[in-house]
Formats: sequence, structure tokens, C-alpha cells
Amino acid sequence: MDIQEIVIAVLVIIFGGSGIVSIFLRSKIEELREVQRSIREEQRKIYYQILIPYAKLFTGLGNEKKLNAVVEHIKSEEYRKTLFDFNLIGSDNVVNAYNEMMQHTYKSETSGYKDPKEMMRLWGNLLLEIRKDLGNRKTKLDEIDMLKGMIKDIDKYWKK
Repeated sequence: MDIQEIVIAVLVIIFGGSGIVSIFLRSKIEELREVQRSIREEQRKIYYQILIPYAKLFTGLGNEKKLNAVVEHIKSEEYRKTLFDFNLIGSDNVVNAYNEMMQHTYKSETSGYKDPKEMMRLWGNLLLEIRKDLGNRKTKLDEIDMLKGMIKDIDKYWKK
């Protein structure tokens, strides 16, 4: 066997091996993408379940019966289970935004001081963090933009 045949044999082994490695890597990358899609879908479902009572809360302002039903749902075992799942699967930024909103709520309950402007900002921030986590990382929207379609008189509170 001369040098030329040896070089060709080595190149065939290298390129043939790299083809197998390439196929293996593509397979692993595709598996990883599928896992990420599955996780994102699960996050979307849990985020939705966490948000629904608060969306109802904002639409029920002024309706005591509706508000009480929403508060009872938030205190329910079912919601607490969802909240547990949320803490496990939610991104750090989304969980922190939710926690900030809840801490504001708890402090408002104990102090008796209600700050609707701050509550709206925190709600908008939670929505914004969820938006970013679900794929819109480069969004140009801010917390208030997230609320403009939901709150008719938002300009009374914020001027840009």
C-alpha cells in the first residue's frame, strides 16, 4: 500500500466517521428541541391557569360576588397545586414577577393601603415577563403596554 492509498483510507474513515457523528448530533439536537417545545407548551398551560383568576378579578371590579368567587378560587387547593407547578416550571423572571405582585397584595391586605397604580404595574410586569419567556424576548412593549387593551382608562394613571 502506498502513501496515497493510506491517505485516502484515512480520509474515508475521518469523513465517514464525521458523517456518523453529524447524524448523531443532529438527532440529539432534534431531541433537545422537542423537549424544549414540550416544556414551553407546559409553561403556556400553567401560565394560563395562573393568570385566569386575576383576569377575572380585573373584570369583576365592583361586583362583590364575582370578586369573592375569584378570591376563593385563588385560595383553593387546585390553584395551590397549579401554583406549585408554576414555581417548578416557570422561568426565574416570571416567578419573581408573580412573587412581587403577591407580596404587594399581602402588604396591601395587612396595611389596608391599596395602590391600584402599583398593582396594575406589577400585573403588567407579570404579563410582560410571561410574554418574554414564551418567545418574545426582544419585545419593545413595557408593563403599561401590556395593559392598554384591558384597562379602558389607563391613561388616567400613566402618561407616556
